[in-house]
Amino acid sequence: MQFIKTGILSIFLICLFFFVSLVHADIFMKQKVHQGGMQFMGQTQEPTDQVRTTWLSKDKIRSDEPGKSIIMRLDEKKIYMLDHEKKEYVVMPLDFGEKMSKEMQKEMGEDMSEKDKQAMMDMARGMTNVEVTVTPTSETKKIGEWNCKKYIQTMKMMMGTTTTQIWATKEIKMDEDLYGQLSAAMMGMQSGTQGFMGDMMSELKKIEGIPVLTETSMMMMGQEIKSSSELIEFREGTAPAGTFDFPEGYKQTENMGF
Repeated sequence: MQFIKTGILSIFLICLFFFVSLVHADIFMKQKVHQGGMQFMGQTQEPTDQVRTTWLSKDKIRSDEPGKSIIMRLDEKKIYMLDHEKKEYVVMPLDFGEKMSKEMQKEMGEDMSEKDKQAMMDMARGMTNVEVTVTPTSETKKIGEWNCKKYIQTMKMMMGTTTTQIWATKEIKMDEDLYGQLSAAMMGMQSGTQGFMGDMMSELKKIEGIPVLTETSMMMMGQEIKSSSELIEFREGTAPAGTFDFPEGYKQTENMGF
């Protein structure tokens, strides 16, 4: 189930990057998050409902859910995934797709056929190859305190296709100049992905404003997995001291149930 979780993490990071692209001061967000249940190879993941809080700065992001956190440091080109109960963490480079390809190359023995090697490399590249299409609609409605417009986003990845209804508002202001700067920086970090990242960011620019409600349906391994996220608080301010720092006393591990 680990590669499925990697795909879900990729979607999460794309959503976070969309938000951080709008930052011109530290921003705090609170969201209600629902993740539907799923079954895979005899394992069952039960549905969950929780609150996610996120602080975004110019080159740093921290997202917290019960028992776990993700700290994204653009300045260090690293992502830290923390398990607070076990006091363990995983470090992932921002160009994790490229690293995955290199690790797979190391694991390939001399006895493996060239055909099998190529198949494994294609799978590694496919994990980070994302095709995104955004279609604006004329539908509008008020969600919470914000007037929103509906967009349909389709995301094609190796493990399946994801369709998301995005309700976005223009009532929360954004910094267009920083959007372009961070887009260029992110594409520069993602070795070998400049092409599709450029296409993806071009599509995401069709979404005018900030997403308030997203409702996602992901077809994976022949089953539908639904999730949603609703923005319930959004404010500018200054992140508390130490928000983006790595906690002491945590042990690094290679695998974590994110």
